[in-house]
Amino acid sequence: MSRLPVCPALSIQRGMTLIELMISMLLGLIVVGGVLGIFVANSETSRRTADLSRIQENARVSVQFMGRSMREAGGNPCGLPAGAGLILHTTQAPTSNWWSGGDDFTSAFIGFAEGNSFPANGAVTMVADSDALITVSGNTFVKAVIDDDPTTQTMLVPSKEGFADGDILFACSTDKGRGVVFGTGGITASGANWSVARATPFEGAEVKSMPSTALGRINAEGWFVGENAWGGTSLFRAFNGDNGQPEEIAQDVSAMRITYLLPNANQYVAANQISNADWPNVIAAYIELTITRSAGNQTNIERSVGLTVNLRNRSGWSSSSDPNEADPP
Repeated sequence: MSRLPVCPALSIQRGMTLIELMISMLLGLIVVGGVLGIFVANSETSRRTADLSRIQENARVSVQFMGRSMREAGGNPCGLPAGAGLILHTTQAPTSNWWSGGDDFTSAFIGFAEGNSFPANGAVTMVADSDALITVSGNTFVKAVIDDDPTTQTMLVPSKEGFADGDILFACSTDKGRGVVFGTGGITASGANWSVARATPFEGAEVKSMPSTALGRINAEGWFVGENAWGGTSLFRAFNGDNGQPEEIAQDVSAMRITYLLPNANQYVAANQISNADWPNVIAAYIELTITRSAGNQTNIERSVGLTVNLRNRSGWSSSSDPNEADPP
């Protein structure tokens, strides 16, 4: 019986040795590790870029909101300039309230350097070294008064949109150029119109003889940086009627700096360098928010966003002073 021939090539074939297998696995792990490293680095870069975009957008929106509030400060249905000394208060709107604007709205716009004596933080703990701001205006939801009956202490308006029972309103008489801040005692339908009752009668001969021709809602806002519920800091806005619970506007805001420009000045100054009598004369302000976001075991992300606001409704506006000519610090 003949034996089948054996192919020489088959006789020398063999499998991989253990050393060769380990080297192959090591090379594979090196390649996979490199790919994973690139993936993790790209993911981290993408996350930080998204975080940076988010905090910058939050800061931009925040300074825009603040800028609008500042530009409206001192506005009222009568068209009276801030500090005119023609706005009266009733017992529902005493000057002791943080949002009252003083007895003649001379403080319709006032800043606080490093939060000193800021009264509007409510239940939120304020960041002590951050600036703060209060604005007061009465030009929101203005209604023409159809009839003012001093006997029943009611005013007739065409609609109640924007008004609610218990609101603090601003009533003015355009022919007398005066206004009074008061609380509503109730808003009820009266035919096709609405009747707005005063919480208590207007007092004083000057007010009693003043027929109301327009109504507007008092809008007061207090802006500050405080501690949030997540162990960080945020920009908050207090407003009249918030029952001591300011609204969180933007997270990760760690500091706010506001400087102000007076007529004929060439430099913005801090709030503690402006006297009470000069607040109605401020013509511009520069807001700078610092945003700090934790990045875990990496360096925190910190950015600053600023905005220059040209103010309206300033009784002391000077035509010779251009706020754009002064550089904010």
